[in-house]
Amino acid sequence: MKITVDVKKLNELIDIATRFIAKNATLPILQNIYIKANIDTMIIRATDMEKYIEVETPCQVGSEWAITLNGKTLSDIMRAIEEPQVEITADQTTHIVTIKTSKDTFDINWIAASEYVALPEIPQENAVTMDIHSFAKGIQKVEYAVTEKNFSPVLTGVLLKYNKESGDKLTFVWTDSFRLAECKTPSSKHEKDFSLIIPKLTITDVQKIAEYASEKGTEDLTVHYSDNLISFQCTVDGTRLLATSLLIQGNFPDYAREEIMPSIFNTTVIVDKSLCEKAIKKIGILTRDINNFIQIETQNDSILITSGKTDKWAGKTSIAAIIQGEPVSFGINGKYITDFIRLIEGEEMIFNIVDNHKPLILVDKNEASYKYVVRPLINN
Repeated sequence: MKITVDVKKLNELIDIATRFIAKNATLPILQNIYIKANIDTMIIRATDMEKYIEVETPCQVGSEWAITLNGKTLSDIMRAIEEPQVEITADQTTHIVTIKTSKDTFDINWIAASEYVALPEIPQENAVTMDIHSFAKGIQKVEYAVTEKNFSPVLTGVLLKYNKESGDKLTFVWTDSFRLAECKTPSSKHEKDFSLIIPKLTITDVQKIAEYASEKGTEDLTVHYSDNLISFQCTVDGTRLLATSLLIQGNFPDYAREEIMPSIFNTTVIVDKSLCEKAIKKIGILTRDINNFIQIETQNDSILITSGKTDKWAGKTSIAAIIQGEPVSFGINGKYITDFIRLIEGEEMIFNIVDNHKPLILVDKNEASYKYVVRPLINN
């Protein structure tokens, strides 16, 4: 039982699959990758029982068979191989898999494929198609600060929602109750509205798949969903990638309320994002051990950034700014702002401010579809 595969391509697919393997599984089978040789394709599967991946790619197959191998061991071996192609042979008698090139030979014990976990049935009743590059970008804009642990399970995931009134836009939202990010990306028209909460670990892995597929020239991603499952499917150079995940059950916070995401502001500040980032990092040297606290105060044609009141140190710096509206001074976590700056593409950013107590909204001057809401801090 033998297959011949391209080493570079197999490395890419194994790298994707190993993201879905259980990290601290008590069952050895959950640390394995499932490999099945069909007539002219190879299927790779991996799971941690909450998220699943299936990859089907063309290859040269001598005969049909199925096995499971330790994912990390297989990944390490494949990365070490320097030849362009590799032969993988499975011996049913000895339960040994041989990975062989012209220079290398590796023998690995395998576990029977019959012991592997079955993939859940993919929901087919609801489907939406979207541009895969926009999808990856939408995830990137909101997932970077999602926490894996929170008192509320719904805050450990990313909200993916669609509303016909939004004009064929798919909305990604994340919040940890201290800050919130919302990004809207184009999608195909959908028959009905939906609101789904996807676990952070799943959405991060799907983002990697979307980025990989986009770099290879894939344009579309198809999403199917049900009440408790969601799947993401795309095709890359003849290889089918299908990721499935359980959804987080619960109600995401109603963040559109004025007290959470204000729409009426008293002050607008426009600054160069690079100058702002450098200034915040300067003051952050003094405040990184106290919640990265910084104080921002508007002046005539600049903003003053200080370390706030402390008996241990003091620092201040100023940068040019365009100020519209009333003077204002507020405290904020400086790291929250630099997190936002790293993700915007324009050269200028906008602070939309109500007062020093209500949430403020940061936006890229050239990208109104991305909003970042941050609660101010009080300097004690």
